[in-house]
Amino acid sequence: MTVSEKICSSLRTGENNAVSLAEMCSISGLDNRHTRLVIEDLRRKGTVICSSDKGYFYPANVPELRRYVRKEKSRSNSIDLTLKAAERLLDDWGGEIY
Repeated sequence: MTVSEKICSSLRTGENNAVSLAEMCSISGLDNRHTRLVIEDLRRKGTVICSSDKGYFYPANVPELRRYVRKEKSRSNSIDLTLKAAERLLDDWGGEIY
């Protein structure tokens, strides 16, 4: 069984059944960073894995999924705002952003 399969099979449905990062590390045999990278890869490949202060879980209903989407959108917006000044400076210096 691959690490991705171990993680997917250990996730439970519903925030009340969330699996903590520490538990995920124990299951995967990886450290925090590498466990989070595997979860990120699974998400990018289309697996919907929600997270909260309680841990990782599959959404059980619309409100859980909505909370997760809102949280991630907020993080994304915050990162965009943080980068604005650096992008302006890069533009002033004549550098390409991408």
